[in-house]
Amino acid sequence: MTYRIISTFDGSTETCTLTELSRQLKLNSILAELGVDGTLIDCWPIVHETLVTFAVEFAEYALKNYAKKKSPEADTCIALTKQWLKNNNSVSNEELKAAADAADADAAATDAAYAAAAAADAADAAADAADAATYAAADAAYAAAAAGKSREAELIRQGQFIVEYLKAAATVSSDSVAA
Repeated sequence: MTYRIISTFDGSTETCTLTELSRQLKLNSILAELGVDGTLIDCWPIVHETLVTFAVEFAEYALKNYAKKKSPEADTCIALTKQWLKNNNSVSNEELKAAADAADADAAATDAAYAAAAAADAADAAADAADAATYAAADAAYAAAAAGKSREAELIRQGQFIVEYLKAAATVSSDSVAA
């Protein structure tokens, strides 16, 4: 599958594959799924909360599947970020940044390096560093490689997660509108 990312700011477009998707998403854009002939199949908006959701998923997956040991700092970072997702006024940017800094410090000192860094990126994304979500994707892929797994397989998994999540969210939205 091929995807096009369309900026809602300036209308610029970027085309990517499933493997590149998690590292190409941008805040305030539209992700369009293209058919083999280039026709539009479906499209979904990408907003701040969506990017943070993806970053948390990538970090959690990396910690669970690729880290050689637990990282309490990364777990705390993910918990705070999830709390922010439920209610973005429940956690301050300062709390998120402090958790991200602690996870980053843990990443530098442990075998959970890239996975903990992905958790820090998730908190940074919640604290309004929009590009941090793409860093979480990259760090999760590096965590896979460091664990002796396929980096490309992790990027494909991320891309599939993104598309499935957006399709499911669109289905829930259309069901609630119809009711």
